Amino acid sequence: MEISSQVREIISVLSAYARNGLRDPEMLAHFLQHAAEHGKHEALGDLSFTAKYLTRVQSAIKRQTPETELYAKLEEEFSYGVHSFHAKVKDFVADADEDFRGMAERHLLAVSQDALRHLVGLAEDFAWLKNWELEMSQNAPDDGDAG
Repeated sequence: MEISSQVREIISVLSAYARNGLRDPEMLAHFLQHAAEHGKHEALGDLSFTAKYLTRVQSAIKRQTPETELYAKLEEEFSYGVHSFHAKVKDFVADADEDFRGMAERHLLAVSQDALRHLVGLAEDFAWLKNWELEMSQNAPDDGDAG
């Protein structure tokens, strides 16, 4: 899959917004390109929403110790978030070209520690995308349409 100049520009702006904190900008670019080519903007938004949830739970876990009563509940929520994000990624790439789908299956969806680390890293990148989207919508001028 060839990444368009528009997607490259979005990744560049997002990377600057994330203070160069994107974990895998190339993988994220493939997701954005696939969404653009296949009209999957709603699914992309769903990935971003789920990723933001997952990263917030992960952040909360890091502030706990295993002895705290909240820790076990957060671990359950994290496990749920990982499984949910994994399923959404799997569905998202199901109709992708063989190269992108294969790359996602090997790097994100395989049952391995590396794949889990990459999947959580992708979730962090999607969380940056969601944060950027929220900030842009909050700063957008009101068009007066109460809708």
